[in-house]
Amino acid sequence: MELNEIDDDIEAFLVESYENLNQIERDIIELEKASADGEALVRIYRLLHTLKGNCGFLPFPNLESVAHAGENLLSCLRDRPHAITPDIISTLLQTVDTIRQILSQIQTTKDEGDRNYSVLIRTLTQLSETEPTVRVSQSPLPSVNTQTPQIEAEAQRYTAGSESVEFLTHELTETSMTTAESAYIRVNVNLLDQMINLVGELVLARNQIIGFSPKFKDNGFAATCQRLNLLTAELQEGVMKTRLQPISSIWQKFPRVTRDLAIASGKQVEVEMEGADTELDKSIIETIKDPLTHLIRNCIDHGIELPAERVACGKPIFGRLFLRAFHESGKVNIEIGDDGRGLNLERLKARSQQLGLVSAVQAAAMSESEAMNLIFLSGFSTAEQVTHLSGRGVGMDIVKSNIEKINGTVEIHSQQGQGTTFKIKIPLTLAIIPALIVSSGGERYAISQASLQELVRLEAQALNRIEILYDVPVYRLRGNLVPLVYLNQVFHQDSVTNLETLSLVIVEVDNYRFGLVVDTIEDIQDIVVKPLGKQLKALSLFAGATILGDGTVALIIDVVGLANRTGITAKQKQLLNENGANSQEQAADHQTILLFEGPQGARMGIPLAIAFRLEEILASAVEKVGNQDVLQSYGQIIPLIDLHKIFCVGVARRTPTEKQATRSVSQRRHRDRNHLNDQALATVAEMLQVVIVSPYAELSVGLVVDRILDIVEEPLTIKGIPSRPGVLFCAVIQGQITEVLDIETVIRITNPHLLQLATGAM
Repeated sequence: MELNEIDDDIEAFLVESYENLNQIERDIIELEKASADGEALVRIYRLLHTLKGNCGFLPFPNLESVAHAGENLLSCLRDRPHAITPDIISTLLQTVDTIRQILSQIQTTKDEGDRNYSVLIRTLTQLSETEPTVRVSQSPLPSVNTQTPQIEAEAQRYTAGSESVEFLTHELTETSMTTAESAYIRVNVNLLDQMINLVGELVLARNQIIGFSPKFKDNGFAATCQRLNLLTAELQEGVMKTRLQPISSIWQKFPRVTRDLAIASGKQVEVEMEGADTELDKSIIETIKDPLTHLIRNCIDHGIELPAERVACGKPIFGRLFLRAFHESGKVNIEIGDDGRGLNLERLKARSQQLGLVSAVQAAAMSESEAMNLIFLSGFSTAEQVTHLSGRGVGMDIVKSNIEKINGTVEIHSQQGQGTTFKIKIPLTLAIIPALIVSSGGERYAISQASLQELVRLEAQALNRIEILYDVPVYRLRGNLVPLVYLNQVFHQDSVTNLETLSLVIVEVDNYRFGLVVDTIEDIQDIVVKPLGKQLKALSLFAGATILGDGTVALIIDVVGLANRTGITAKQKQLLNENGANSQEQAADHQTILLFEGPQGARMGIPLAIAFRLEEILASAVEKVGNQDVLQSYGQIIPLIDLHKIFCVGVARRTPTEKQATRSVSQRRHRDRNHLNDQALATVAEMLQVVIVSPYAELSVGLVVDRILDIVEEPLTIKGIPSRPGVLFCAVIQGQITEVLDIETVIRITNPHLLQLATGAM
């Protein structure tokens, strides 16, 4: 056998062995539970049996000996009424750790090394010969049936020297498994990374070609551009899915971590997991693994009480540690919490003063959330003594910074005596993201759409509403003071801001909002995130770079870093105190309305408060479930409501197929003239503008409109009666009569079942 063939066999062996070992570790933890049945024991025995057989084939005699000793203990637990004691569980877990250590050695050197494992093997053998009298698990453990009588017969013929028979047993076992496994293949991660990079380059090329398309008055070229756009979007979505992994890939290790930490701290802890199948990008999973592990350590070490303390408080002796994951609003939400003692805010303040992190004046002025966030300060710890678990003041600050590096946020919710929950929000992926392109000082920048709240254009008459407060320029937006950051000043650019209009990009950081003053706002487009070079990585203002459609490079603004650099977050406390009753009264006189063009050119609007986001989608992305049109967007299934079907009965919006047929006829009639109009038709026909609205927390729907017009803030002093069903009232906005929609009625007309579900959930 040639060397490269041996390497391939070792690689395949390692991949399979690591998978089996992870399952073995999870099943060992299950064995310790009183409710555990015999299935976990069966799996452990079978997987160890498989691993041992593969070792004999390669061969790795030391690893084979350890696995064989573990298998013997499992055989005794199967065949005789042994008690599954904590000592047995700990020894089995030690066996797993030893096997994982040997696999790591093989992965590094292609050799298992010459380390002596006789002590562990002797311990396993002694446990196999011991007959305890107390059983932890009350349910009888069934004997192991290795799939078929043929395999059982072969297994009974196994001896220490019959490696070929052992390998035959493994192959027969694999053959008897379900054929469902044939639907999956293993792909090297490096290959997936290369595909991601190529798709990223394709997205850039797509953006460049679409940018060139207006220069060519050729309807065929425009149609080809749209086809390229569609295929690239579908390919991008498909390739991104190949990198998605369920969060269970890291959660599966937490029961073992919890057990070890609980034993080390003298506590009893039960783990509950919900949403383990929630998927996110592999790169993000690798980034959050350590922060999540540290949060679990924090919950067990600082949160959950000792058994005696819990009993004295009337709590169950077992502490509860829970992990939840779910998709919401285009992000992955992760919650890690406990039912322990909760955070003592006064103790946190006192400890922070003792450590010199804050002054007494600062501590006295803190809100509850600010006091909770003290645990994220570098050097903060409530432990009086340094132990192997805590006390060094390193960890929670790293948790926060690592999560922020991937554009995520972490919040704390705690109630003293009841427990603490850490809520984390992170993006699905970092490779290709939607971003807003802006310009300042002749340079263009990208801002992740995840940070955007809204866009505001101030006309000349509104510029006098910019004030200076606490040495910070602020704008009063709907009664609340929003601090402003002028990008040209931050980047030391020589540019003159337009004195007649001002463009504001409202972003949010740590539940605080501030506005970026830019020269122009261009468009939202998918961008490929490129890491900064070594020389620029120290710049906290930028999260990366991207290549735009015209081939120029744009830096991606790190909103968190920008807020920290400009000191905006430090000023927020003072500014919030200014948002008093007078501001609320002023806000009551004004309403912010999202304006759009509806059916037959009607001017319509909805309150911005219920408008969640704006999207431009391909018509082909619309799917139908029953009689309801739906859209997959940011991890949600959004019902779509076409306003044409409500306000133009019998004149519904044409389907993409009907549009294509109309376009073909038009192209034949005007092949030799009016190419520009044909091109516009080919470009627009496939796109839909959608306003995602959320009238209730449990309900989001998409309104398909003809064209987004503007967002305005005006006093609605002139109102008229509703003009037709689905309209709340008419109003004069910007000097024109506008129909303000009644969203509940619109939903009720289209699909009353949606409204019933939303109101029922409340």
